[in-house]
Amino acid sequence: MTDRRSHRHRPGVLLLGMLLTALTSIPARAADHPDLTSLNLEELLNVEVTSAARRPQGIYDTAAAIYVISQEDIRRSGATSLPEILRMVPGIQVARINSSVWAVSARGLNDRFANKLLVMQDGRTLYNRIFSGVYWDAQDTVLEDIERIEVIRGPGAAIWGANAVNGVINIITKSAAATRGNLLSLTLGNENRVIVEARQGVALNENADLRVYAKGFERDSGSDARGNDNSDDWRALRGGFRFDREQAGRNHLTLQGDIYRGSVGETFTLATLSPPFSTTLTDDTDIFGGNLLGRWKEIFSATSDLSLQVFYDRAHNWDIASGQDQQTFDIDFQHRFAPTERQLVGWGLGYRHIWDHTKQGPVISFTPQDEKNDLFTAFINDQIELVPDHLRLIAGTQIEHSDYSGFEIQPTLRLLWTPRPFYTIWGAISRSVRTPSRAETGIDLRQNVVPVALLPPPLNGLPAPSLGQFSLIGNDNFDSTTAWTYELGLRCQPAAATYLELVLFHTSYEGLASVDLGTPVNEGANWLLPMVGNNRLDADSYGIELAADWMPRRWWKLQSAYTYLNVTQSLKAGAVFTGFKQRADNSPHHQLSLRSSIDFARNWEWDAGLRLVDNLPGSNVSGYLGIDTRLAWKPRPGWQLELVGQNLNDPHHPEFVSEVLNSTAIEVDRSLFLRGTWTF
Repeated sequence: MTDRRSHRHRPGVLLLGMLLTALTSIPARAADHPDLTSLNLEELLNVEVTSAARRPQGIYDTAAAIYVISQEDIRRSGATSLPEILRMVPGIQVARINSSVWAVSARGLNDRFANKLLVMQDGRTLYNRIFSGVYWDAQDTVLEDIERIEVIRGPGAAIWGANAVNGVINIITKSAAATRGNLLSLTLGNENRVIVEARQGVALNENADLRVYAKGFERDSGSDARGNDNSDDWRALRGGFRFDREQAGRNHLTLQGDIYRGSVGETFTLATLSPPFSTTLTDDTDIFGGNLLGRWKEIFSATSDLSLQVFYDRAHNWDIASGQDQQTFDIDFQHRFAPTERQLVGWGLGYRHIWDHTKQGPVISFTPQDEKNDLFTAFINDQIELVPDHLRLIAGTQIEHSDYSGFEIQPTLRLLWTPRPFYTIWGAISRSVRTPSRAETGIDLRQNVVPVALLPPPLNGLPAPSLGQFSLIGNDNFDSTTAWTYELGLRCQPAAATYLELVLFHTSYEGLASVDLGTPVNEGANWLLPMVGNNRLDADSYGIELAADWMPRRWWKLQSAYTYLNVTQSLKAGAVFTGFKQRADNSPHHQLSLRSSIDFARNWEWDAGLRLVDNLPGSNVSGYLGIDTRLAWKPRPGWQLELVGQNLNDPHHPEFVSEVLNSTAIEVDRSLFLRGTWTF
């Protein structure tokens, strides 16, 4: 097995190596990374965000729980994947299921397909409608090319639409003009076996720039509870481009695209009708896809602009359990203007068409096998300055219509009070919805086989045949989940070297996924015991999110985040199966992270971090402490060498066990790697 995994895709790695060699012959210029000593905390926080209102605004002008991960944060985190970067954000639970599969969510109810978190990259949604969630094994880029990641905890549905219930993650990459020059990077390690990255940015003329990149990697498999190597290794090749043209600072045009192909290992336990009624199969899932996006923006003034964005995306995931091929076409228009001196209005229209093709596997099938879906959206957001520079009222709503759920209205009302500079108090009331997935309306997921005699009454009285097999069955009448969220937040800078943020929240969910036991069906060799999906589960979540940054010296930065979360759920009358209630107990009550970044001199950096995650009783996962560190040396301008250690305090530990698919539980191993980066 080891030989098979290590030799696959070697031609692709060699091809990528040839590309790296070719790029080294192209002369160009690149700027060095900034260091901590060049910025104070006030300047570090003086960034504009766009995800909260679909327009640029300062952190202190935002009436939402927003956290910004800068490029410097990404670079110094030592992360090698997008989910790893998100670990530093308060209110976000990031748990690794195996080498390539993650459970990522905000404010609870996490799972392999976390269906209440909207993730985007440069305005393109990464949310997959088939299972409602993000396939993180298909999401990647050159991390150096990310400008920032904006994370909203709490609803963003009034701006971004359905499924932005518990949060929005917006990954924003740099413009092509900001990446002129060349970049070569090589990573070697025990878990990150090899990561090779190459990027070139060129100025085509005084108004236009182009960036191209290629990336390939191979990651080792994780371990089981005994420390034995598993089969969840992960490898992929990816390439892409971005073209930007800007004229007179008013007219902006962006064209960008990516293609990728990879192989993801995973071990599944499949049910059988003969003793011991299950078998274990190892599979390498083929993944491939690509996307193409175009965006045009015309700026008329500081308070008026309009934009049009169009993208096409294809995602192919073909494993032993089933197969899905999804294509998405999306068009989005928005306009911003100021009808009065104290008012700023944004509105927009959108259309999305999704068509998918599925294959019938030994475990999963869909009815119908192929399906198309149309989504129409409209939003409006109105900001009114009640007291100039001190008090603002923000009201807005998203109205949308989909083939699954019909019309949905998702309003929000927010108030922002700024009594003095760098001091903001805000509050919000919002309604959001999570629309049904393809699986919830049409899946047939075959699960465990049990002798009829061992079933609870009255099922144990069924006549021959003597075996029963449970199956999760979709429901055409499955409805949307609705949520009302109440938030109160404070952010302030009590001193030039200190930043504090506090958020209190409560969310009331109605119509979460649950199942009822349907009428048994005699299939000849066994009884089919259908568990039919419905919306008989309600929940309430309460929590506190704290973040604090402190720079005791210009060369030393400390960052901390703490989250308390409590989720309670209740089944409505008539529901007989409580399996989905496990998700409440898959949310840790406490999460704490601490990070330290030190510049020893102009050419040495040391970063260290720890994260403490509470127990997950729902999946019998114990709490754990993770310790990471990074030592970087810049021997000369443009060169950087890094030694990174992750999960140093124990050889391996589990972080999450998913209830969605019966795959083997994998533990996260200690990781050490060396990375060299050359920009020129």
